[in-house]
Amino acid sequence: MLQTVWGGLLFIFLATLLSVVGLVVVRRFADIAWLKRQHEVASFFFLMIGTLYAVLIAFAIYQVWTSFQTASANLENEANEVGDLSRLSLALPEPLRGNIRTALTGYIQSVLEDEFPAMAEGRDSQRTWQAVEQIWRVYADAVPATPQAQVNYAESLQHLDRLANYRRLRLFTSRGTVPFLLWCLLYLGGAVLIAFTYLFGHDSLLSQGAMTAALALLLTFSLFLIAAYDSPYAGVARVSSAPFQLELKHVLSRH
Repeated sequence: MLQTVWGGLLFIFLATLLSVVGLVVVRRFADIAWLKRQHEVASFFFLMIGTLYAVLIAFAIYQVWTSFQTASANLENEANEVGDLSRLSLALPEPLRGNIRTALTGYIQSVLEDEFPAMAEGRDSQRTWQAVEQIWRVYADAVPATPQAQVNYAESLQHLDRLANYRRLRLFTSRGTVPFLLWCLLYLGGAVLIAFTYLFGHDSLLSQGAMTAALALLLTFSLFLIAAYDSPYAGVARVSSAPFQLELKHVLSRH
């Protein structure tokens, strides 16, 4: 539900509505005088739980945002390595130069067309694995003859090794960072916090309902924000494929 904008909005709306309905049900059966007698104790526990939950929410948001930024940086570095390999190939003789250009083009296209959709589903791409192997095979079969070609060849191998490493990091970060138990704690903590608002017996049910709805809205939006950034290549917020699209144009333009 939280993987799309409309799903997130539906989750926020239903959770907020359910929170207000819960308050109405409690006020329907609970005596307001009894609720007012719970104010002092309920306020203490509400403050304690609210503080702990705020720390938990802040930690989760910081974690997913940091992971999202790292995933974006890794993708840009991976695209830069492709560009470096393409530029270094210009100093290599034919047919090696053409073979490298073809292999790099195949790799970029497989990432854009196959691996990005695959990562949105939490898996990698067999086509891209084969494209990586093809790049390594091209360099493994190369026999640079001149000193200049040997220098560029050795430099290219270093960039190729970093390219493979950045791709593995991209795959590792595509599966999300928030564990299942933490999600359980986030949902449970939010529900408990909302439930504690029912113990305050405000004379105006409308005013208390508005305050409960505002709290539920803020909590559910925070959960939606965490879910949006949890998987960098799935959900509402996604790492852009623009660096690879740009490098594809540059690789194709080099002869």
